[in-house]
Amino acid sequence: MSKTIQRSMLGLIENLEQQRTETSNSLNWKDFEDHVLYVYQTLLRLGGHNILVAKDACLMGREGAEYQIDVYYEFELAGIRHRVAIECKNTKRRLERNDVLAFKAKIDEFSDVIGVIVSASGFQSGAKDFAERNRISALSIEEIPSIGQLLGMRLRHNAIPTELSVGTPFWTFFDLETGAPFGLGHDNGVHALLFWSKNQAAKYHARNQVAPNWQIRGLEGRHLFSYILVVDAMNGIFATAPPPNHEFADESNMFSDMPRQILIDEYCEQYKEQLRVRRVMPGATKGG
Repeated sequence: MSKTIQRSMLGLIENLEQQRTETSNSLNWKDFEDHVLYVYQTLLRLGGHNILVAKDACLMGREGAEYQIDVYYEFELAGIRHRVAIECKNTKRRLERNDVLAFKAKIDEFSDVIGVIVSASGFQSGAKDFAERNRISALSIEEIPSIGQLLGMRLRHNAIPTELSVGTPFWTFFDLETGAPFGLGHDNGVHALLFWSKNQAAKYHARNQVAPNWQIRGLEGRHLFSYILVVDAMNGIFATAPPPNHEFADESNMFSDMPRQILIDEYCEQYKEQLRVRRVMPGATKGG
């Protein structure tokens, strides 16, 4: 794959991740709460948790009274249900100790809810200290990710596998410097190589003395979806190594073309609608 094109993609991700949240001067009350809601909703979904996220939720306290929560979410992790209440304060002044004290009184009505208070204008030192002593997370608006940062996180999460990613079933190589997937150029275009196992990819890597910056990565469902989009943009052809039971599975550099539609139907069916149209970048090398 072209490093120039892929570097720009990784550059886009890094630029997005470096963006900061706009200050409270440009956020009205609804925008402020909606942004906090979107942040936590997106972050939790990136982690794959089974979550519930709600705005202006009503929770019942110990004595049966109802309390309004600006943003509320709950998720299950390792068999434990986590509940978090978030108070959004879009004031022009820094929050004082009494502001946090009032929020603590609300949180104390629930036995298993974690408290987070987000201020558009920050906190006085006494308010921060009080929050820390009472296990309440006190965050300024600058301390939570911006929309751009969240988009960058989502792109990185979906497009670039980590060393912990497991192929379902495919594996390939990624350039650690650029985030580019591996491919070979031929007269009829770019061939994107896919392997059936990590071991098979490792043998190809050693046999062909592939440069060390190209590391083996597994393509999970979301990664395969992004991988197909990148290959489409390059007008590339998908090629698979011989299956594990083939007589040349480990000794040969023989690859077979994998029709795009079969790849989608068999291994990326959940993204079938998004991949219905093949989007080729203008000026891309002609492929099959």
